[in-house]
Amino acid sequence: MKIALFGTNQIQFSKVYTPEVLKKLGGYGELSQKINQKNLEENAAFLADCEIAFSTWGMPQFTKEEIAKYMPKLKAVFYSAGTVQYFARPFLESGVKVFSAFAANAVPVAEYTFAQISLAAKGFFQSAKSYRLLPLRALSHANSATGNFECKVGLVGLGAIGKMVAEKLKALDVDVYACDPFVLEETAKELGVTLVDMETLFSECDIISNHLANKPELENIFDSKLFKRMKKHSTFINTGRGAQVNEYALARSLWCHPSRTFVGDVIKNETFPYICPLFWCHNAFLTPHIAGSTGKEPQRMAYYMMEEMERFNRGEPLKYEVTPEMLERMA
Repeated sequence: MKIALFGTNQIQFSKVYTPEVLKKLGGYGELSQKINQKNLEENAAFLADCEIAFSTWGMPQFTKEEIAKYMPKLKAVFYSAGTVQYFARPFLESGVKVFSAFAANAVPVAEYTFAQISLAAKGFFQSAKSYRLLPLRALSHANSATGNFECKVGLVGLGAIGKMVAEKLKALDVDVYACDPFVLEETAKELGVTLVDMETLFSECDIISNHLANKPELENIFDSKLFKRMKKHSTFINTGRGAQVNEYALARSLWCHPSRTFVGDVIKNETFPYICPLFWCHNAFLTPHIAGSTGKEPQRMAYYMMEEMERFNRGEPLKYEVTPEMLERMA
């Protein structure tokens, strides 16, 4: 079996496909060099008989014409990362199946979010920041937090990550609410969450965590109307996308209500955080987009896709196939 490796970014590619991962993948068949639009012609002979392809961040955006010309026998692309929105449609329209390791990438985000929720319920962020200079204020803030018993947690979005977070929250004595129009009541009951609208979620919950998909129509969906509803000593956590938050509205809310806290792993301009108004709020705690796969975690995504390839080759039920219908609602 010949396996094509697609990629344009060597740094990102090597985070996922380490020598150990490539060694295991090579056990399934002959691997190509890293292929993109620039070297399609020189790899034409290899691709002509290739049925399987693997990729990750930096996947080339091939056209239907390129797929038809260079990849006539290609059956499946296994993408060892999350979103496939930017490249998947030409493959799907060409009859090539696309698989995504979104579930593997959801694992570290869910773990990160669960940890932040538990810490937020204890008033950790502001009390830890002020403890060195103002220990009494730190103690006061911690004592004003709800704690993890009967804390009301709101999840915005119950996709792969939101569902994992909900499952993890079963370990705590918290009440979980969620806002997601695509989730059925029976699914919510299985997860142990109560479905509410966005306004209710922001008004009632002590901690709110965003897990919405990356969609253009969701830009600035978190606005001043919602932030005005937040309770005292409440926390808003964002591991979704920075573009979904009206940062000036949130900054005003934080300045006017010092007891509120923002924990943000994503902002609109992550390269220059200094221009973000939240950067200058003492009750905003920012991290540089680390909730997703970091360190050795990206390798997990390749292993998920190799397991999926084994199921595909054996004709067994598949777990991570992306369909055209799924593209309409997933990140």
